[in-house]
Amino acid sequence: MIKLLYAFVASILLCSSISVVAENKLVFPASKIEKQTRNYLLDSSIKTNDAALKLVKPEYLADTLLSLLAEPSKSCQETATTNKAREILLQVASPLAIKVSIDDLPKQLAQMSSEKRKALSCNSGKTAPESGNLIAFIPGNIAAPSWNLSFHLDTNQLSFEGIKLDGDTISPAANTPLGADDKAGIAIVAEVLRIIAENKIEHGDIRIVGLVAEEDSAVGAELIEAEAFKGDILVSIDGTDPDEIGRAAPAMYNGYITVSSQTSHPAEVDSKQSVSACAVGSQILHEAGFRADAHPPGHPNVVLHSYFISCGINKRKLTAKGEPVADYQYNTISPFWSAAWQMRNLEGNEAAQKMVLDLEKTVHRICAEAGRNRTKLKCDITGVNEAKLSGYIVAEESASIQLLKTGFERTGDDVVRITAKQFGGFNGNLIKARFDEEMVIVGTGADQIHTNEETISVAGMTRVARGLLASMLESYRYRVVD
Repeated sequence: MIKLLYAFVASILLCSSISVVAENKLVFPASKIEKQTRNYLLDSSIKTNDAALKLVKPEYLADTLLSLLAEPSKSCQETATTNKAREILLQVASPLAIKVSIDDLPKQLAQMSSEKRKALSCNSGKTAPESGNLIAFIPGNIAAPSWNLSFHLDTNQLSFEGIKLDGDTISPAANTPLGADDKAGIAIVAEVLRIIAENKIEHGDIRIVGLVAEEDSAVGAELIEAEAFKGDILVSIDGTDPDEIGRAAPAMYNGYITVSSQTSHPAEVDSKQSVSACAVGSQILHEAGFRADAHPPGHPNVVLHSYFISCGINKRKLTAKGEPVADYQYNTISPFWSAAWQMRNLEGNEAAQKMVLDLEKTVHRICAEAGRNRTKLKCDITGVNEAKLSGYIVAEESASIQLLKTGFERTGDDVVRITAKQFGGFNGNLIKARFDEEMVIVGTGADQIHTNEETISVAGMTRVARGLLASMLESYRYRVVD
């Protein structure tokens, strides 16, 4: 009778395209990595171990993060952080028979053409990656859903000392981002594994992935082997708000806008019919929808911003990151203006493409109008022909989202929000594009990331660790349907 019931359930699940069929059934769809749909049925006799949630230690999370924040971690130069993360994982998860390795990413890159190596290196091709990705595997001891927990190993830190813990808040030294993005992800994963190991909690397969260079070239996600991203539930611990589960990754475009005209002394502006490139650039930003809140009018799910603007004389100079930069010249009509621009769009890939093509039309229209009956302008915009990253949205009824929602709600803390407005976590875009696996993003408790005001709340980290652990424990009530 039991076999007939399982066969009946399996037939329903296999015919369904919905990830969650009912409260007691889970379906994880096939992908390029997992070739077959995976089906699980709830065993109602297994109760959730809520007592384990109280074992999350805020002081352990704080100490682990502080030890990581002391390690150098610039993009493509993460060796120290990679080794420290490896050491921590081995320390907490040795009882789980964890296997930890660092892949041969630098060797892979060395065998590529010089053009490809430059494209995948950091600092505009100047810094080749010195460390491989960190990959760990913990074999399951029950036939329950498997988890894939990821974070990135690089940060925007400029200094790795002088970091302060004051009550609940960890703050950076002066004039540097903290680096909680994403070293907090490592600390949270380590704490979850510590509790599973110390309390001998039965579990399915667990994979942990630490990716290099997420903040720059994303070479880690570009070259990692498919096997590392196997799993039923893929979670990137790389957000900010500890009460948010992000189910979307944006389409992203970026490039440069340049305006070139003819210089002159202000007294000769009429005789030479010169045009201020600086003024035209400002007009482009205004008419194209660049706003103080970074959302173009009528598009709350789009971030459009310029993160570098330069004005003056064009001497063909570039910044360290490749932006065209002008030389200052006193009391002339400036003939050169440039801006680095970026758009992150959660309206869908087609809508994103249309928006950047409209941006291109706006640039050329304004330039043509500004140069009419005066000195003609040369205007260029790059980055509109192909998205740097293709977006996706995970279905709200998917098994991954529902398990995380149930787990975070079980912790009894603040209300969790399931949102399609998560603009970060670009490794997920690449994993989706390469392997057709959809990653969900959870926060860490960090705030003001990428700025010198970046901080992280220990209570926020604790909230995420408890929510993630509760979600995993909930999934361990399910068993595979053959």
